[in-house]
Amino acid sequence: METGSHTDHKTQSLSGCPYFFTANGQLRNKVTGEPYVSRVNCRDVQSTQQEHTAICSIITNHVRSLLESQLQLQKVLLPQGEGFVYMTPRALHNKKALLVLIPDAGTVPCGVWSWRTVVRDGLNYGCQVPYVLWAMGENWGVLLMNPNEGGGTPEEHVSRVWDRLVSQSAAEHVLVVAHGYGGLAFVDWLCRQAAGAESRVSAVAFIDSSHNVWHQPLGADKHAWLRAHSRKWVLSNKPLNGPVGTLRAGMQLSAGTLCHGSAPAVCMQSVFRFFAKAIRPKPLPIPFSIITRSRRRALKMDCHNYSK
Repeated sequence: METGSHTDHKTQSLSGCPYFFTANGQLRNKVTGEPYVSRVNCRDVQSTQQEHTAICSIITNHVRSLLESQLQLQKVLLPQGEGFVYMTPRALHNKKALLVLIPDAGTVPCGVWSWRTVVRDGLNYGCQVPYVLWAMGENWGVLLMNPNEGGGTPEEHVSRVWDRLVSQSAAEHVLVVAHGYGGLAFVDWLCRQAAGAESRVSAVAFIDSSHNVWHQPLGADKHAWLRAHSRKWVLSNKPLNGPVGTLRAGMQLSAGTLCHGSAPAVCMQSVFRFFAKAIRPKPLPIPFSIITRSRRRALKMDCHNYSK
């Protein structure tokens, strides 16, 4: 396993981008202090694209600075130029739990749920740092998958990272959060595994996931396992955690929002409550025996002899 060197993301040039992040994670104009407003100039598509690229760069660099400098996550390079992931130090040696975050497909970099949500609502809603902080507070290891910055498809990335890293984890519990297409990629991995491979995973939280258990060839056993060990939060204007859909769809809960990008943040407390319940030690069964008349007489006789 090769780790990449830390990069001074703050010093990377962002010429022409007059924006910065405030202490509470809001993107603001350096001069006016106003929030960023995306403007589309149909007469100058190139300048519009350059502006959007600059905004994406400042988000990427700032989030990576948080992950590396403040949270001390390690950038782990995958072999054969297949990209990289971020992990907490000694994440695979953590015997308690390993939290695996799988983002949506597209252009979002490692550590980000949604560009637009970061711009509109701030880092606490649009990036994965709050999840990392919560897991670190529980003394869990953390692995951030990165399906959009390496070679191959998201499905291939999940499979490679699982085989090369997650499968080597010493954790008693592997916990997965899958957002958007990340859920489909996880279920695709599950479909391709031998029977019993899913036993390493204690719980899966799907957030506005693209997967469909009826269209992906899970098989009866894995389908039953998924129903028992996962929860799916879907976009809805119903209150958070309210039931949504039909019994056939499985356990579906309201994400408490209609915004795909902010759904992970809105659901975060519910997700970690679900995980806490999933890994809580099961109580030992209470021995039960039927007391017959003859056994009752024997017990009374034993008590009588003991009292003498």
